[in-house]
Order: sequence, then C-alpha cells, then structure tokens
Amino acid sequence: MIRIIDVEMEHTLSEYTTDLVLRKPVQEMQNSVVDDVAALNGHTVWMVNSTASGGGVAEMMPKLISLFRALGVETKWAVIDVDDSAFFEFTKDIHNLLHGVGDPVIVDQERTLYEQVSRSVANELAGRLSTEDVLVVHDPQPLAAGAMTIEELGIPAVWRCHIGSEQQSDKSQAAWEFLQPWLCNYDQTIFTLPAYVPEFLQDDTTIIPPAIDPFNAKNRRLRTQEVASILTRAELVATNHPTESFDEPARRLQADGTFAPATDLADLGLLFRPIVCQISRWDSLKGFIPLLRGFAHLKSDVQPSPDTIVDESKMSSEKAVGEAPNGGEVATPNEDDNMSESIRTDAHQRRIEHARLVLAGPNPSSVADDPEGQAALEKIEETWRSLESSIQEDVAIIVMPPDQHESALVINALQRCATVVAQNSLREGFGLTVTEAMWKRAVLMGSDTGGIGVQIRDDEDGLLVPDAADPVSVANTLDAVFENPGQWNEWSHNAQRRVADKYLVFEQVTRWLDTLGTLVR
Repeated sequence: MIRIIDVEMEHTLSEYTTDLVLRKPVQEMQNSVVDDVAALNGHTVWMVNSTASGGGVAEMMPKLISLFRALGVETKWAVIDVDDSAFFEFTKDIHNLLHGVGDPVIVDQERTLYEQVSRSVANELAGRLSTEDVLVVHDPQPLAAGAMTIEELGIPAVWRCHIGSEQQSDKSQAAWEFLQPWLCNYDQTIFTLPAYVPEFLQDDTTIIPPAIDPFNAKNRRLRTQEVASILTRAELVATNHPTESFDEPARRLQADGTFAPATDLADLGLLFRPIVCQISRWDSLKGFIPLLRGFAHLKSDVQPSPDTIVDESKMSSEKAVGEAPNGGEVATPNEDDNMSESIRTDAHQRRIEHARLVLAGPNPSSVADDPEGQAALEKIEETWRSLESSIQEDVAIIVMPPDQHESALVINALQRCATVVAQNSLREGFGLTVTEAMWKRAVLMGSDTGGIGVQIRDDEDGLLVPDAADPVSVANTLDAVFENPGQWNEWSHNAQRRVADKYLVFEQVTRWLDTLGTLVR
C-alpha cells in the first residue's frame, strides 16, 4: 500500500550557481533557510502523494526533495499503491468537484470505500514513521490516510492542496464538506492561490505557488541540433540521415484509429511550419476539444490562395532571418501588418494556412491516479474524426514516449519548436505546462482561469482566451496571436522574466522550509 520512491540528486547547488541567471536566486534561498534547516535537524520530512509519475505533483517532488536534502533536511517520498481502481475513480470525482464539475452527491458506499482504503494505507504508513517525523500529504487521495496517521502518532503535519476553483459552488462545497473532517487533524494547509482556500481554512493556510526546475530534462536549454535530434528519435520528424529511435517513440493517431509513427503518412513539418502545441494529461478539463474545434474554425475561415503549396525549404529560410524564440518573427511590423478586423495581410493568411496543431499527452495507462484519461483521449479522437479530411491532416494527436526522461525531453523540444504554446484549460489548479513554456520564451496563448490567468498577463506575457469553452473565442485569440508577430519577442521575454522572478523551485523551497521550520519550533 506504500511504496518508497528513490530520488537521486541530479544537480548540486554549486552546479546551479554556475548559471548566471540562477546564481542569485540560489544564494538567496541558501541565506533564507538557515534557521529553518536548524529547526528541522533531527526530524524527517515525509512527502506522501498518490503517484510517482504523471501530473505536476509527481514531477515537482524529486527536485523539491533533492533540494531539501542538499540543504540538510532529511526527506523521504512515499506514494500510496492502491490496487482498487474504484478508489481512484472516487478521488477523481472529488478532484472534479473541487474544480466545480461533476455530481455533488457522495453516497455511503463511496465514503466507506475511501475510509477502508485509507485505513489500510494509514496502518502501513504509521509503521514507517516515527514520532519525530513531519508529515506532508498532497491532495485528496491520501488525505484521510494522513489524518489517521497523525491521530495515531501525534506528529506535526501539513496538507498541500494543488487544485481548486476560483468560484465556490454547490459542487465544490460538497467536496469540502466531505474532506473537512479529515482536515481537522492537520496543523497547516498550503494552497496554490488564495481564491482556492475554503472559508473554514482561511486562518491556517499558506500560499505557495508550484515551480519548475530549470535544469531538469523538461526545462534545460537545448541547442538547435538537440531539438532536431530528440524529435527525430521520437519519430516526430522524418530524416534520411542515420538516427537511432527511442525504444518506444511517440505515436500519432491515424485515420484508422490506430497509433503509428508521427511521420506516417507524411512528415508533420514540426521544424518548418507554424505549430500550435498543447501538452497536458488527457483530461476533459484541459480544454483540448474546444482548442481543436477552434483551430478547425480558424483554418476553415481562410481561403488558400491558388499557389499555396508548402515549400518547406523556403519556410525554413524565412524563419532563420530575424526569428524570435519558437520561430516567431521579430522584425519591426511593416504597413502590411496593420490589418483591419476583417482583412488579413498575406503574411497573416499564410501563417494560418500553413499552421498545424499538435495535441500531446502521456499514455493514459501511465497515470495511475487518473482513470478518466483513456475516455478523455477517446473523445478527442472522436472530435478529430468528425473534422474535414483537409483539417484532419493539419492536426496531430500524439501519445508521448512512456519513458519519463525521454518524454520530458520530447516535451522540451516540442515547446521550443512550437510557434505558439497553448494551454486552453477549462479549469486549472496552476498549470506548470504554462510555466515551463514561459521559461523557454514561448509565445503563449492560455485560458483566463486559475493559475494560468495569474501567470500570463494578457498582452504582456502572451494572450488570454476570454472563453476557453467557446471554439470561436479560441479561434479569435489564436488569430490575434498570428496577426501580431511583432509582439512575440516582447511577450516571450516578459514571460521568461516573470518565471525567473516568481516561479523557480528555489523560491518554492524557501517558502516550504519557512512553513515546516515554523511548525516544529
């Protein structure tokens, strides 16, 4: 029921300080946590969540734990290993309710299941912890198990909630009423945004936004050759040159419903065409379908000129001159770029005509705590099949390599080669996919919800979609992005600066240790 996850320190603190951009935040972290590290001496911090792979929590955990250890705080990571799929189906329902979605009626059978599984987990967890330990539990899945462990051992404990809704509703209230009895055992709670905190927790809550590790495989700098190599090894780009594919490369949805190399039947043009890319877990709340329909609406709104044939060598040379990060033009806009609302310039028109959409996510079976992933992917496939064949050809639905390291590299390369990185979530706790893209100086289009609207300042770091559920609203916003390449360099620069100031892991560690140090003093 409990599985201990080994964490290796990939990079030392001294390695981070070799980067001129990172040196200052690392040193500030080291200076800020001295008293907290001293207070935690003799205590072991246990991090407990529901899965070791898939989703932002699992991705953040290794770096958080590594830095705790590097600073001198003994830390361990445990995940709950539950075989009963009904347990995760129920906790996914709770997850959705906290986002304001789903049936708010929780029946006795579900309560009993949750309590029984939690009791089994708690029995094993309590046997591994000592009375000198500090317990940190993440999200609803292990919440009750943690509460039962606290009750038995009497140890200090924190519950970290990574999800929530800006608008409280009957649905979210039903979830909080279910969770509230278990929350009473915790000394402190941590939330991502103030708007997510229910009223009964207002006095005992700390706000800590998620953060990224700039040196991990998903975020580290990649040279142009590395981007091309990774995409080729993932079989996302065709080449006649000798290359060695990953053992299990990425796969693209085919017309017959199967998944095959993304270069079948023809190369996607990732390195040559304007690419709009969204990478997320397959989840109905991630807004894949309205993004897909919005892209189709935009494509159907342009009339290809008679000589519109994609000359990829020409497009490549065009992108090489004065290109912004991710292929954007940075030249000063000329008079042709000052278009009216109803008339597009030829350059604007060509961007849309040549654009392709990439929707990418993990193999649903690899995300143990999200049983809805397969159904969400199937709905996206069904929507894609309903499109005209000409638009289908301009959309790639990609399942990422199952190897976590290789998948992270592919995500990195895709975001760096994309012209626009989208995150059209209908609900979003924070949206680390946005943070990652901002760090890479991507051109951003995101929905104005949750943490996405906090990260992206509209028309300053990118553009926000007013209504992510409305394909027309999505299409209009994407059209506005393609209309204004002269803004791309400024947006992307602002976005990277914002992450450097607020959303790197060093600031997150400082806030965490301040909370835990205060707890044990």
